[in-house]
Amino acid sequence: MASPSRALALARVVALATRARGRASRVAPSRVASSRAGGTPAGEARRRRDDDGDGDGDDDGARDGATARRRRRTIDQRRERGFGSERNRAATRTATNAWENRARGFTSRSNDGAFANDEREGASGDEGRRGGAWEDDELERVSKILARRGTCSRREAERLIEDGRVLVDGETIELGFKARANARIEITGEGTRWLREKLTVIVNKPPGYVSNLPAEGEIAAAACVEPRNAWMRAMEGTPMDDLKRVTRDVSSFNVCGRLDKDSRGLLILTEDGALARSVIGGNGVLKKYVVTTDADVRESHMRSLNGRVQLDGVELLPMNVQRLGHGSRTLEFNLREGKNRQIRRVCEKFGLRVVDLHRVQIGDVQIGDLPEGAWRLMSEREVRELRELEFE
Repeated sequence: MASPSRALALARVVALATRARGRASRVAPSRVASSRAGGTPAGEARRRRDDDGDGDGDDDGARDGATARRRRRTIDQRRERGFGSERNRAATRTATNAWENRARGFTSRSNDGAFANDEREGASGDEGRRGGAWEDDELERVSKILARRGTCSRREAERLIEDGRVLVDGETIELGFKARANARIEITGEGTRWLREKLTVIVNKPPGYVSNLPAEGEIAAAACVEPRNAWMRAMEGTPMDDLKRVTRDVSSFNVCGRLDKDSRGLLILTEDGALARSVIGGNGVLKKYVVTTDADVRESHMRSLNGRVQLDGVELLPMNVQRLGHGSRTLEFNLREGKNRQIRRVCEKFGLRVVDLHRVQIGDVQIGDLPEGAWRLMSEREVRELRELEFE
């Protein structure tokens, strides 16, 4: 029986032989051939490269270094291709101009120099353009800012911007430009004249005419705006060119605050987008009506009309209703909203039927002595007062 030491030595020999056979099976045929060459120059060179002595003919240190470099390069490439990479962040920037780029806090080689002085000057002076990066949600379209200020409507502002008539901090801007709400925005002289040339017409609409969009067989209230119906007594000193322009193309005027077909009275048609927004933009502009019912109005009616009223499940804004004369069938309604056929429906709800509805006032503009079916231009004072209602 073999001694333990001899058995252990035999096991080691078998293991070494097995390892050698496995290594030989992995060697390429070309390497086997060259190994048989023994002392060939290629074999000598391979032996010289085998610095680590493992017999594979390679410098394992150099190979490990190359592998590490390839691994690092792959990681860097993955980072570069990732969503958070500088390349992709730059691709998602959508600033439309250098100033907006700066306002968002982005800089580049093309605009760093342009804003170097601004960074040194800090926030003194014009705060709209200097003083560090701004958050994107602090910027708004210039057209929206102008509309909110009551300068013009958004559509008018966009046209002015397209025509190059709007300046932000002294620089002409393009459509879609954004700025801070308190930015210094100016309209050129030509743009200001264009806005001032917009006209507004007051019509005393007769019953039976529709305010706009007439169906077949109906007549629009704009049909009243023709030379023979002009109320010249209220338009002394008005340029004849304005009168001609109104009657030549009344289709360019928009109705502000409709009246139903059976009602009559004050109707405003305008080219002025800011004025239209002031009247119909939900600003609570006062509208006064004189209403005649088919029966005497009792105290119970008055309490109901001046109380909390709902239509279609929605509570209306409070109405101020007054009776014109004791036991009269004539009422004065003062409203600050205008639901569809609101007065007629409210009266029917409390047992009263409206037989005549006459609108006599919108804001501070009154119909006065304007005859039924006639029209006149709104004065500059009336236009200014209606536009100012936007900020009350």
